[in-house]
Amino acid sequence: MLAAVGGSLLWSLAGCSEPSFPDADVIAGPSGRNVFEPAELSVSVGETVTWGFGSDGHNVCCQPADHDDVKLPDGAEPFSSYAPDESPAASLVPRGETYEHTFETTGEYHYVCTPHAFVGMQGTIRVE
Repeated sequence: MLAAVGGSLLWSLAGCSEPSFPDADVIAGPSGRNVFEPAELSVSVGETVTWGFGSDGHNVCCQPADHDDVKLPDGAEPFSSYAPDESPAASLVPRGETYEHTFETTGEYHYVCTPHAFVGMQGTIRVE
């Protein structure tokens, strides 16, 4: 047991532990994987979704001008974890940080991580 505790302590001290996001609805890059977990989520109008970043090198992009796979309901405002004047490929959220967006329009939002969309790091939020 001492070896197991010591190993866990060493892992944590080395900065290799997984960040904890008790209030996050979606994890971006859990355990260093190029996925959003869960990949699909349903929420109500007016609800805020929080993304927690489990590893470096990711962002949230629901800006159709920045990626062809992004889709928004008619009348919905685009959103992203980076400012409109920033490059999506260069604007990555550090590990351990969070991003929030409040959904005001019903419908389906398909979003991506711009650097990893090509390997399937894409997600869907359904707003009812």
